[in-house]
Amino acid sequence: MELFLESQMVPSLKPALEWILQVAMQNRSRLYPVLQYIDEIFYGMVFVLERHYLKYYDSSFSENFYGLKRIVVTEDGTKGAPLQKKHKLWSLFFLVVVPYIKTKLDKYYEKNFTNPRPGSPPPSDSAKRFFKLVYPYVVAIYEATFFLYQILYMYDYTQYYNPFFHLMGFTVKRQTLPDIEQIERKEKQKRLDRMKQSGFFIQLYNFVSDIFTKTLDYSQTILITTIFFFKFLEWWSQEPRFQQTDTLTPPPPSPPKRAPGGLPIPKEANHCPICNETRTNPCMAISGFVFCYSCLHKYVEENKRCPITFMPMEIDQIRRLYDDQIA
Repeated sequence: MELFLESQMVPSLKPALEWILQVAMQNRSRLYPVLQYIDEIFYGMVFVLERHYLKYYDSSFSENFYGLKRIVVTEDGTKGAPLQKKHKLWSLFFLVVVPYIKTKLDKYYEKNFTNPRPGSPPPSDSAKRFFKLVYPYVVAIYEATFFLYQILYMYDYTQYYNPFFHLMGFTVKRQTLPDIEQIERKEKQKRLDRMKQSGFFIQLYNFVSDIFTKTLDYSQTILITTIFFFKFLEWWSQEPRFQQTDTLTPPPPSPPKRAPGGLPIPKEANHCPICNETRTNPCMAISGFVFCYSCLHKYVEENKRCPITFMPMEIDQIRRLYDDQIA
């Protein structure tokens, strides 16, 4: 149970980070482009955290939170060997790089194949067609493999909780009191060694390094508090009794005016201004006027504007309607 919870801990931090950045940039429009790099910012922070906890505690950030540590399984099946530098590098790769790549691939697939823009042609590139065909199966196999390992681990058929642990030859165990005491002894010895060093800049570097290390040590408390605060604000904003219901609804804006040379507005409310026939498959232009979908699609594709107001628009700004009782 703890292993499942720790595997969900880091991904749950990303929505909180996105919310914090959006709130911080509400009145700073020049900083909006930063949101395009939310994945890089998030996984950069994850890299710093994971590197710190692997270096000092032989565990990931979330594993350390639950009092777990990674140990190497030797060739004869015995457990207990500490992590070496290569093990920590591989751990960083699977903790940071692999999730980052998967996030980017998921977004690419969703943008181009799950929710494509209206009117966009099917992929013509053979590589894109292959990706569209294969990627869902790759994701299904990826997730099914993790699920299978978790089931086998739960019933003691394997000592590896996930396939990455199997590839690296790791397993996890609970930290014991001797483990904690050993970490404290190492930290104390490092502080004593740094105190023996002389020179202003060396002392300044050691001071800044100590502050940074202590901040990372307390990052669990900081991040958990942030998540709690984020969830509290999310609940607060969704709770009906805290929402203002007595505010007056502003009047609708006046309809846009017909441009000189624009198509006339039909007298019949259910007629299309382009074909002057009863609308079929109604859709709305950016100006708010309603047309037949085929008529408006063809017109916008050729002219890049609203037929009545000449307001600039693109194909993806056409909105389909499912109630033709709109004038």
